[in-house]
Amino acid sequence: MMKRIAPLLYIVMIAFSFIFSGCELMNGTEMADVAYFKPIFATVEELTMDISIDPPMDYAQSGKVITYGHYVFVNSPNKGIHIVDNTDPANPINKSFISLAGNIDMAIVDDHLYADMFSALVVLDISNIDEPILLEDYTVEDVFYFDQYWNYPSWEELEAYEYDRVGYENIDMSQGIVLDWEVEIREEEVENYDMYYEGVAVMDSDDKSTEDGGSGQVSTAGSMTRFLPIDQFLYTISFNELVLFELTSSHQPLRWGKLDTETWAETLFRLNDILYVGSTNGMLMYDITDAGNPSYINRIEHFRSCDPVVADEAYAYVTLRGGTNCWTDLNELQIIDIQDSQNLSVVGRHILYNPHGLAVIGDHLIVCDGTAGVKVVDIADRTAPKILGTYPIDFAYDVIVSYPTALVVGEQVMYQYDISNLPELVKISEFDILGNSN
Repeated sequence: MMKRIAPLLYIVMIAFSFIFSGCELMNGTEMADVAYFKPIFATVEELTMDISIDPPMDYAQSGKVITYGHYVFVNSPNKGIHIVDNTDPANPINKSFISLAGNIDMAIVDDHLYADMFSALVVLDISNIDEPILLEDYTVEDVFYFDQYWNYPSWEELEAYEYDRVGYENIDMSQGIVLDWEVEIREEEVENYDMYYEGVAVMDSDDKSTEDGGSGQVSTAGSMTRFLPIDQFLYTISFNELVLFELTSSHQPLRWGKLDTETWAETLFRLNDILYVGSTNGMLMYDITDAGNPSYINRIEHFRSCDPVVADEAYAYVTLRGGTNCWTDLNELQIIDIQDSQNLSVVGRHILYNPHGLAVIGDHLIVCDGTAGVKVVDIADRTAPKILGTYPIDFAYDVIVSYPTALVVGEQVMYQYDISNLPELVKISEFDILGNSN
């Protein structure tokens, strides 16, 4: 009899302890307020409806830059595109802002602006620069890889809430693109561990490991671009793939083909019939004599780093950048002999601080060296590059040369220089994208 009563009493005692505690459960669990970052989704159709042409806006972060005629288009990452009238380089005029969520890169062909919008490619007719028109029927969905956690909230945003633990749920990609997040507190039964790591499965918002040519008039891009018009095609990069679109006579982009680069591709540069691809672990070369059917030539590898590339007839110039998302502390310029495409070799090096974009002009390079400013490098001897001058600015991101001028994009400012007397740079204007020139 006692053997039967003892277990029953034990169960009763547990039940009473749970009732009076208000939170303790059986089997090592408890009730807790769990804070979830809940994704807010938007479809491509909804996002395209939100594209708008707005008054000039503040430019506060480095982004891609292209020039087209007398205009400069500057990307504000994931927000949109600034349009600057550069008819008078000494007095640029900030005209308008294309509000375009998820935009990182762009290119222009015959008054048609091609831009990414998260995973989609969208097209705007800019023949009237004052009234760009979205060509809704030209949108191509689901072509680009992008980081769904691009704006994941920080821990500080939870300080306004009362919660016991932090939870995590997987993103349902079928619901669309994650445009924002909201905090949702749920009362749930959780494991009753003395040591509970609240950050399990919550991603850092800075972690991105989960992110000229042809006929007609085309835009000119800097060395950091992922979009490049080549003949009647638009070449783009999506993570490890070269994604090609055929541009019809009406400039509608049609899916054409994809080519696996077998690496994390980052930048595109064309010289004659050779396409140079900068990647996280090397430089790749493709023959684009037939632009619709690029063929692999060769590659040269290096330590994992961020890697834009430009080239002339005999040499390629690569800046290797270390840092949070670049997997290395290496920061240097490398000069690669490409005269024999089957025997590529590094012939010259120079240490740099935090290099980004670059341009080659004869026997000189203009290198954007991050917070170390703009540097002019003498490459007359390709085996022994020498820095001849440094021009301090807050942050140098990328450069476009339209001789005799060079346009440098910084963190919040666009700079223009007269480069007709290299290695000297003479500043023409300093423009903060708000209409303030110096």
